Amino acid sequence: MEGDSLKLNFEIALEKIDTLSEHNQALLDRIQDLEFELSRAKSEIKIESITPQDRFNDVSAGAEAAMKRYKQFLKKEFPNAKSK
Repeated sequence: MEGDSLKLNFEIALEKIDTLSEHNQALLDRIQDLEFELSRAKSEIKIESITPQDRFNDVSAGAEAAMKRYKQFLKKEFPNAKSK
């Protein structure tokens, strides 16, 4: 009886190992597919190189626009205020 129990436990363990192995293979296949899709997507995306000067100009233009908008807000909120 003890031998039958060991044999049954061994068979159950083998089935679980087989199932886990199949799941592992499916996961590895999915990872491989996703890595391929990612590498393909990276090759399709073109990122323009931007120089530090261009970046500075963009940031400066944004800051100037923000200051102009804030000045307009102040003039609207405080029409009698004088600038120094």
